[in-house]
Amino acid sequence: MKHKKAKLLKIICFFIGVLLALVACRGDVDNASSDSDAETTGDIGSTESIQTPSKTPLPYLPSNIVLESDPISVSSQKYDPPSTYNEVPFFADLVTAGKLPPISERLPREPFVVGPGVLNSEKWLDWEVGDYGGTIRTTNLNGSMHEVALAMGMTILRAPDQSTKDPLPAIVSSYEISADFTQYTLTIREGIRWSDGVLVTTEDVRMTFELYDDERIYPSFPIKARTLGRADGTPGKLTIIDHLTFKITFDASYGQFLAELSSWIPDYTLLFRPAHFIKQFHADYTDMAEIQLILDELEMRTWEDLVILKDMRHWELYREHGLGVPSLTPWITEEVTSSVVRAVRNPYYWKVDIAGNQLPYIDRVEAEVSNQLQSIILKTAAGEYDVVTSFAQIREMPLYRENAERSNIKTVLHGSINNPPILFLNHDYDYETEDSVWQQLISDPRFGSAIASAIDKEDVNNTLYFGHYTLDGFTKETFDPEASNRLLDEVGMTQRDADGFRTDPNGDRFELTITTAEVSPDFLGLGELLKNYFENVGIRTTLDVIGSSLFGQRMNGNELMATIHWSDEPIWAPGISEDYWPGFKGHWAPMSEMYFNTNGESGRKPPPYLQEFFDLHVARKVVPPQSEAGEALYADLVNWFSKHYVTIWPVGRMTVPTVYNADLGNVIKDGYPFDRALDYGMEQLFFKTPQ
Repeated sequence: MKHKKAKLLKIICFFIGVLLALVACRGDVDNASSDSDAETTGDIGSTESIQTPSKTPLPYLPSNIVLESDPISVSSQKYDPPSTYNEVPFFADLVTAGKLPPISERLPREPFVVGPGVLNSEKWLDWEVGDYGGTIRTTNLNGSMHEVALAMGMTILRAPDQSTKDPLPAIVSSYEISADFTQYTLTIREGIRWSDGVLVTTEDVRMTFELYDDERIYPSFPIKARTLGRADGTPGKLTIIDHLTFKITFDASYGQFLAELSSWIPDYTLLFRPAHFIKQFHADYTDMAEIQLILDELEMRTWEDLVILKDMRHWELYREHGLGVPSLTPWITEEVTSSVVRAVRNPYYWKVDIAGNQLPYIDRVEAEVSNQLQSIILKTAAGEYDVVTSFAQIREMPLYRENAERSNIKTVLHGSINNPPILFLNHDYDYETEDSVWQQLISDPRFGSAIASAIDKEDVNNTLYFGHYTLDGFTKETFDPEASNRLLDEVGMTQRDADGFRTDPNGDRFELTITTAEVSPDFLGLGELLKNYFENVGIRTTLDVIGSSLFGQRMNGNELMATIHWSDEPIWAPGISEDYWPGFKGHWAPMSEMYFNTNGESGRKPPPYLQEFFDLHVARKVVPPQSEAGEALYADLVNWFSKHYVTIWPVGRMTVPTVYNADLGNVIKDGYPFDRALDYGMEQLFFKTPQ
C-alpha cells in the first residue's frame, strides 16, 4: 500500500492530573497545501466552497499535543483489480435483452476488490471465493432491522472488522490527509454508480453540503462534519476541485475525521447523497408545480418536508419511504410490508472479489417481521432463518446445539460491540445543593471503589449470563465486601440507623436510588442483584423501574442519582462510537456536559477531575484514534474511567451467539471480538450448495 506515513504522531506531554491549559489553537502549523493551489473545474461547473471556516479559536483544545507526522496518502488497495469480470447469472437475461448494460459497464474503472483480510481479518475468517445465488432469510423484532440496516451501511474508507486504522479507499479511489489533520482530499472511484445507474460525482458531495447548510432542511450543521466533531465547531469547508476530487478543510486539527470516514455509523451518506434524485423534490431545482403533484399524492405540505423525507441515511433505506431511493448498498429494498422486508441485489454495486465476480454473492435478502421473540427463537432452532444475530439468545444455546444437525444450523460464539448493562453514577446529581452529601461522596474515589468492591461479578455472570461473559472491564475491583465496608467507613459512613443501614457522614438517612427503564430483562435482573449487594454492605438501596420516555426525560433533567444502561465500549478505541459521553447513555455528568457544549453559558462548571475528562476527549479528536498518539490518549481515557467511577462494571464483556445456516460460507470463527461481522460484511456470504 502506497502509504506515506513515516512517523506516527507523538505526544509531547504527560497527562499529570488535569491536562494543563484550556487553550484554543490552530497554532502556527501551516496547512500541508494552500487554498491558493490551482484548482480545475469539472463538468459540474466552477470550483465551489460551500462553507468558509472562521478562524475563531476553539476552547478546550490542549496546547500540549504536538503533531509530528508526514502527510498521509493512500491510492491503492490490498488486491489489484482482476483483468476480466464475470457476468452475474441473476442479470444475464436482462443483459442479453439489452435492458441492462454488461458487467464491464456497470462497474467502476477499478472496483473495490474483496479477498482474504479485506472485510475481516484473516485471523477470524477463512475467506474463499463464493458462488452466486440464493436468498438470505433473516428476521427482526417489531421492525428493528439491525441486520438489514447495517448491511446497507457502506463506508467511504474501509478497514477490516471494527477498525479505523490505515483504512483502504473504498467509495473513493484515493485520499490524502495533511500533516496537521486539517485537510482531507478525496477522489471518487471513477465510474462508480448509484443503484439506478447514475454516475457518482462531486455534485453529490456539493449537494450534501448544500443541504447541511440549509436551515430549512438541517436545523444545524452535522456535528461529525464540524471541527473536532463538536456542536460549536466550525463547519468543514468544502472545495470542489473537479468532477471526482474534492477537499474538506477544518480550521483546527481533526484527526478523528479519518475514523468518521471509516465508520459504518455515519457511513457514506455523511458526504454522499444522490443529487439527481434529491433535486426532483427541491424547489431550487424543480418547478414547484411538479413538486406540488408529489406533495398532493403523499399528502404533504411543503417541499422542505419532502426533501427531508427523501434525504435519508442507511438505516432508513429498508423502510417504506426508502423504496426507489438510489443507494451505494449491496442490495436495494424492493418491498416493505407489515410482515416482511425484501431486498434485491444492486446491479451497479461497486465491489468485486479477487476472481472478478461482482458482489454480493447472494441475490436476495428477506427479513421476516415478528412481534414475538419466542417465535424467533423456535424458528431459529428449526433452521427457518439463514442468519440470526441480534435475536439469538445465549440462554438458548442448548436448544440451538440440540437442533444443529436436524436443522442444519451452526452457532458461532463471539464478542459484541456492546457491553452488558453497567451502573452509571451521576457525578452532577444534587450539585446545586450547598454542602451536598452526594457530591461529597461521589467526588471521593473511595466511595466508588466501595461500591465496586461490593459487587459479586461471578454471581452476576452466572445468574444473568450463564457464565459466558468475562469478568474484566474498566472496573478493576474484585468482590471484596471487607474492603467495601472499610472504604465506606473511611468516607465517613460509620453510623447505622435503626434499620441497620449506614447513615451519611452527617448521621442522616442515606439512600442510593438506582433507576432503570423497561428495556431488557437483564437491566431489571442486574438492578435487583445490585440492590442486594449494596444492602449487604449497609447501603440502603432502592430500585426504580420506569418507562423509557420518562427515563430519558429524567436523565436529561439531571434528576437521577444512578442508572443502569449499556454502552458501545468495544468500539470506543477505534473512534466508531463515543457513547462514553457524559450525557449520552447513563448521563453520568449531564450538567457538566451542558457547560462544555455551551462554552460555559449554562450548566455546571466541571470540577477539575471532570474537566480532565473533557480535555482528554478533545485531545482524542485531534489525532486519528488508532494512531500512536490516539492509542496513548485512549489508554489515558480508560485510566480516567477506572479512577473516577463514573461507570461501574458489574461484569465484563459479552459473549453472544449468531446462528447461521450451516451451508453458508465466509462465516466468522468462534471468538471473534465483535458481533457486526455479518451485517457489516454481508456481501461476502454465499451458499456452498448451488442455489
